[in-house]
Amino acid sequence: MTNNPRNKLKDWLELSKIKIMIPVSLTGFTGYFAFDPHFSSSIFFVSLGIFLMAISASVLNQIQEVELDGKMDRTCHRPLPAKKIKLHQATIFFFFNLIAGITVLYHAGNLIAALIGLITIIWYNGIYTYTKRITAFAVVPGAVTGALVPLIGWVAAGGGLWEKPIIFLEFLIFTGQIPHFWLMILRYGEEYKLAGLPSLSAIFNQSQIKRLTFIWVVSSVFAALLLCYFEIIQSPFINVILVVVSIFMIWQFLDLLKIKVNNNNYRGYSILLDSYFLLILLLLISDRLIT
Repeated sequence: MTNNPRNKLKDWLELSKIKIMIPVSLTGFTGYFAFDPHFSSSIFFVSLGIFLMAISASVLNQIQEVELDGKMDRTCHRPLPAKKIKLHQATIFFFFNLIAGITVLYHAGNLIAALIGLITIIWYNGIYTYTKRITAFAVVPGAVTGALVPLIGWVAAGGGLWEKPIIFLEFLIFTGQIPHFWLMILRYGEEYKLAGLPSLSAIFNQSQIKRLTFIWVVSSVFAALLLCYFEIIQSPFINVILVVVSIFMIWQFLDLLKIKVNNNNYRGYSILLDSYFLLILLLLISDRLIT
């Protein structure tokens, strides 16, 4: 059954984490479009380059953590710990995506975009992946990885490194990743401890982690509203939508503090948070189309 081509394809797609890589690529697309709001072959190839490099980082991370993944129920069925894909095959796949991603970014964008892409992988796989074994707060420096993705698109389109729109977009992506991770800790904190990884659940109780999560959600909403305040999103109509949705987000997450939440609810909050940030990206793209 494992030799079935359909199952093999499923294993490779799971190793690639396609469902996560598509939103990552959209983040880079948004960074590009925020500077140059035109549909062209360049923006799609830059997004493809980001997509390939994100896959390479994810695959390398799974190679690095194959033993840890095998100790946790959440991850033990992944292709590498389950031995559905061999380590040397995954290594070849990593190098293929890395080289292809850098090449595409260089030709469709520029050298700086390709270098930032490479720095992002070095930060994620060389710093964050190992920091997780030292501190339960590794997600804070780790969130820099996601914040660099829109910068790759922005720079590939011709933007500068320190311009106001991309700085605030990076800040938004940075803050948004942290409460997402705290929600995951609320669901799987015990598994992290059993695998020998530092876990926030060993430092704080569940109520404290929920309060910490709520504070970071509010910070993320504040970061989103800065896009309105500094006129990075210029359309009054889109600004109203973002404000209304942001108020709704805070109202929804207030319930996280009030009630005893089970694992299914935590998953629902994660989906809500992901949907909020996806909507912000789409609103920013829409704003560039109509202004």
